[in-house]
Amino acid sequence: MSNVEFGASRLFDVRDSLYKRERRSPLNICLNVIIVLFCAILVLELSFNVLYTGIYVIDESMTPTIIGAPASNRSGGEFIYIDKYAKPNYGDIVVVYRETPDGTKGNIIKRVVAFGGDTVELTGGVLKVNGEVVEEYYIDDAYNSPESEYNTLAERTVAEGCLFLLGDNRNVSNDSRQNGDYPVENLVGVVPKWSMQIKSLTTKFYTFFNFTLWGK
Repeated sequence: MSNVEFGASRLFDVRDSLYKRERRSPLNICLNVIIVLFCAILVLELSFNVLYTGIYVIDESMTPTIIGAPASNRSGGEFIYIDKYAKPNYGDIVVVYRETPDGTKGNIIKRVVAFGGDTVELTGGVLKVNGEVVEEYYIDDAYNSPESEYNTLAERTVAEGCLFLLGDNRNVSNDSRQNGDYPVENLVGVVPKWSMQIKSLTTKFYTFFNFTLWGK
């Protein structure tokens, strides 16, 4: 075979190889896109889990703001996320760690109404902080009976470095009225506003996987 014939053969081989590579390129592109998307989702999920954690509420003390499943039946509650690094502000919903005198340990979900150094007072369900009436738009009258002695509290000063917490369901909530102030160091996280806005969706996902699919 002459050099010309050999060169032509090599040329056709190269063209054929390039043609086949071009034919495969759309598939390669799709695979590369899928790999990149998968890695991006994985990074986002890991980053999200560092900042946030999810909780399923089984405490009815935040009704009607957050529906909690009754202790006798773990289904029927709502699933929300909490920001593990956010600092709470007045009116924020928070999760704190509590250990009762009888040795019971666990997290509770309440609302911050006052901080260390503030004065707090309840009169017939009306909340005053530092002598000013707080407009609690999140409270439903059906869960805050003014005639209940439970909803009247003499003025007191919150200890420094502590939070004064109340449940939105004032008629049944076991909170700072009975247990006193909660140290800020016991704060587990703050419920962000976006979590409240999508809690219906997150609850559906959680309920499906945990009660329908896995049957917990």
